[in-house]
Amino acid sequence: MSKTATSILALSLSVLATVVVAQPPKEPYEDSYFGYLDEVDAESIKDGDTPTIEIRMYGIDAPEKTQLCERANGTCYACGRRSERYLSGLLAHEEAVYWFTGQSTYGRPVATIIADGRDVNLTMVRQGHAVVYERFIKDDDMKQTYLDAQTDAKKNKRGIWQGKFIAPSDWRNGKRLSCETN
Repeated sequence: MSKTATSILALSLSVLATVVVAQPPKEPYEDSYFGYLDEVDAESIKDGDTPTIEIRMYGIDAPEKTQLCERANGTCYACGRRSERYLSGLLAHEEAVYWFTGQSTYGRPVATIIADGRDVNLTMVRQGHAVVYERFIKDDDMKQTYLDAQTDAKKNKRGIWQGKFIAPSDWRNGKRLSCETN
């Protein structure tokens, strides 16, 4: 990979992750690729050879930063911040590989993140810090894997599944829990 391409792929989330070139992981990522990112604007410029861009994580939807959820005992907590911190922890000391789908959402390229050999997107679902965005997962086997992880998180009351929450897409459209409006 050229130095220019490596610089373009330097991405930022809430932490900086190192982008490396590696052999593609086993299925279902075989159709993913590093490639040309069309119509993606740099969010910031760190220095002369490091633009940063936002990405959208493939197949998942996490609570928004200011979103609140409700525990089983009725108390509200900052599930959006908790989700953000969990993702930050997953990427804190790992080299990450970004497998781009070739799609974009609102100018953000869509990717699956692999860190330390694990699917970070799937881990977010498995631990209850994101829900499956079913309509965007094209591969049936991958969709089932993500849905199974979500079912397990729900059954074991992990993360947002420990009480009540508004789906992030509904929350973005103005729907709120009663504890958020009091």
